[in-house]
Amino acid sequence: MSQVKKRVKWNRVFGAATLMVSMAVILIAWIIPNPEQESENLTHPGMSLAEQSLVFEEDQMEDESHEPSVEIAAEVDDVVEEILPCACNRTSLKLTGNPYSAHQKAARNLPNSFFVKNVSELNAGKQRKKLVPVSDGIGYHIAPLQHSHAYLLPEVKSLLEDMGVAFANELIGTPSEGTTFRVTSMTRTGDQQEKLGRKNVNAIGESSTHSYGASFDIAFTDRPNNNADCSDPTWAIQRVIQSFQNSGRILVVPESGCIHITLRP
Repeated sequence: MSQVKKRVKWNRVFGAATLMVSMAVILIAWIIPNPEQESENLTHPGMSLAEQSLVFEEDQMEDESHEPSVEIAAEVDDVVEEILPCACNRTSLKLTGNPYSAHQKAARNLPNSFFVKNVSELNAGKQRKKLVPVSDGIGYHIAPLQHSHAYLLPEVKSLLEDMGVAFANELIGTPSEGTTFRVTSMTRTGDQQEKLGRKNVNAIGESSTHSYGASFDIAFTDRPNNNADCSDPTWAIQRVIQSFQNSGRILVVPESGCIHITLRP
């Protein structure tokens, strides 16, 4: 009986010791990290250190490839070459002018002509369709207007369109094909004429044919690019104006900054 009690006592001691050792091992394993596991967490799974280094270098190269190259940046910074216009005035064109009194008489005698005294008269002319809107067309374009309105008498608009087509046809097959002439002034009210009267003797009250919607000014020809010089468009616009003038369709006043054109009745 005594031996049995001793055997049970030692079994308990041995069991307790085993339990304490197991707990100590678990505690140590929990506190001290596994080097192999930590290495797996910091690297690409299944890749050697050499392979990881190669991936890092490729990532760096890809990031650098997203940066704009010097050549692309230089292209962005390039300044677009300015295309200078060719002048249309009494110096650049050799034209014979008609007396301005003839322009005034013609403007008053056109079928739909009336004196555009102010904005109210301008709007009334629009409503009665005695003044029609003008926009870019074949062979010509309208400059931004500061002292006039993009309206003309219907027959004067038709004249402008015909001159534009004639000008475009003159340049077909030349380096200047596609050039357009620039219209810089159309219908002005009497109020606008008064403001301009200090600079231009023809822009005083009722004396200006612009106040009848009967005239427009051509100041430049605009080339499609700088490879075309001014000779072709300058000769072309001169031939067109002379042709319409010689046929009795228009009256001309060559001015210092433009060519003033009025439709004849």
